[in-house]
Amino acid sequence: MTKTEKFYKEILKRKVVNVEDLKIISKKLFETDDEYYYRKYIYKLLQEGKIGKIRRGMYYGVPLDRIEEDYQPDRYIIGNRIAKGNALGYHTALELHGAAHSAYNRVFVLVTKEDRFREFDFFDTKYVPVVNKQDVGHITSIEYENAELTATDQARTFVDCLSRPDLCGGWEECLKSLANLKGISVLDIREVLSAYDNTTLELKCGYVLELLLENSPYYDHIQKEKLEPLRPSKDWKPVYIDRDVPSKLEKDWGLYIPEDLDDLLRGV
Repeated sequence: MTKTEKFYKEILKRKVVNVEDLKIISKKLFETDDEYYYRKYIYKLLQEGKIGKIRRGMYYGVPLDRIEEDYQPDRYIIGNRIAKGNALGYHTALELHGAAHSAYNRVFVLVTKEDRFREFDFFDTKYVPVVNKQDVGHITSIEYENAELTATDQARTFVDCLSRPDLCGGWEECLKSLANLKGISVLDIREVLSAYDNTTLELKCGYVLELLLENSPYYDHIQKEKLEPLRPSKDWKPVYIDRDVPSKLEKDWGLYIPEDLDDLLRGV
């Protein structure tokens, strides 16, 4: 097997590679991670159609039996390989947990300010960086297409989606997707909320949990009294969760909610 073939084999194993991956592969095969050394193999494989370029420093392997086709790598694997240690979140996490109500053409990648990348399009998908707290934890590994992906777990996905429903397709898509999210634990949600330290977000989570208790079979295991710690204090002044739409007061949770919010789950 030639050096080029060995290089190609390693890329195929990983499906999608970034600069760090290429350095690891080069060090393993050639005992050097010098970019100028492995670049010649990248160029040759590109010419042969055995790999494709996603963006600068990021490539995907093309199986031998697909070289003559318009091969498209998996978007979740691409999203997880943009930068080391970044997890997938928001609507993308809902999709990976099998809960998304609708298909979406964006992949949301959690990043820090330091490793934020410029959003880009590849095939029919937009890859979007979202600056998010990295010390919250609640990141899980998901086996997917013979690859291991990292995404926010169910509890953090629940909280993050209610923090940014705009990254989940809007309120209707957000609620209908959360209604399909299995394995929710109130204790885990409270743990995530403690890291965010946002009272309005706590109230939103409590209100939506109560709503889902009444409308989704996947929340039947939750006892209503478990929601009490999330309720507002006596001196809490109600706040709006969306000032751009007509709202009504939900007294028990100290929130002004969109007028049709509790009707969106009908028929779920």
